[in-house]
Amino acid sequence: MKSLLLIPLLMLTGSNFAQTAAPPSRPLTQVELIALLATGTSSERIAKLVGVRGIDFIPDAGFLKSLQDDRAGDELLTAVKSAKVRQEEASATDPEKAAKDSAALAHLHRAAQSNLFYLDRSEAELEFREAVTADPENPFVHLAWGEGLSRTGKFDAAISEFRIALKLQPDLSDAHVRLGNILLKDPTQHLEAKEEFKQAVTLDPSDALAHIEYATALDANGDKEGAAEQRKIADGLGGSPAPRLVRVSGQVMASRLISRPPPDYPLEARAARIEGTVRMEVIIDRGGAVEDIAVISGDPILAKAAVTAVKKWRYQPTLIKGQPVEVILEVDLAFNPR
Repeated sequence: MKSLLLIPLLMLTGSNFAQTAAPPSRPLTQVELIALLATGTSSERIAKLVGVRGIDFIPDAGFLKSLQDDRAGDELLTAVKSAKVRQEEASATDPEKAAKDSAALAHLHRAAQSNLFYLDRSEAELEFREAVTADPENPFVHLAWGEGLSRTGKFDAAISEFRIALKLQPDLSDAHVRLGNILLKDPTQHLEAKEEFKQAVTLDPSDALAHIEYATALDANGDKEGAAEQRKIADGLGGSPAPRLVRVSGQVMASRLISRPPPDYPLEARAARIEGTVRMEVIIDRGGAVEDIAVISGDPILAKAAVTAVKKWRYQPTLIKGQPVEVILEVDLAFNPR
């Protein structure tokens, strides 16, 4: 069982004018690479970044072994072994920075190697926080901690971490995407969310997933034509593989429900007139069946009934680039005794 947790889901973004912008040329550091891996970014996507940008360190046998321990896929291991090394002088000669990076990496490796992003939200958040303490001037540790905070529902704190990451490195497209994902949860911030996704695709127009996420934001702002165009751009980016898991809004997935048995109202809850909403994070497998559920909030008695009901739901399969993918979403079930 995968327990949903902290799946970063590097969601999708896009923009028309962004197609002419050059992708980031800065090489990946060890901290950036492991931070992305520890927060659930797919090995395929990181491998693509390595191929485009290169790395700024020499991947010795110890680092390659740590990548294997971190559950990196074969495509990432291969990409790192053959990567162009573009070692920056500052990172190669500054012993204080190297020591801070090493300390931060130890915590990021621990999160990745323990698979904490899927198994223990609070423990993963702790490791990411310790990484920030060790290397506070590194934008990627703030990115990781922000994702950890987001997955534990601490959205205001997560927004703060993503903004710190962007202050330290304004061209960090992943921080724009993850900030946009939180802002998109609040209808009053849909316009700001759209701007964050727009910035992300300006910085990295080759990211098909980013164009899809941007399309979602455009839909939320009523721009159906623009959203359709972004999805068309994403379809045309043949070099980007379909992700293993994507986050989709509950409203979108509601339209794909095939079967939705209602929950049974627990007798003890009805007798005590307990009411409220249970919020769950749900993973849908490639075939449309509910694969896993984690309760985010709600009365424990109602939560048990909600989980039992949602486990029986069935969705239409979700396709990206013609391939079925797993989906993660938030589901709310309301209980009212009247």
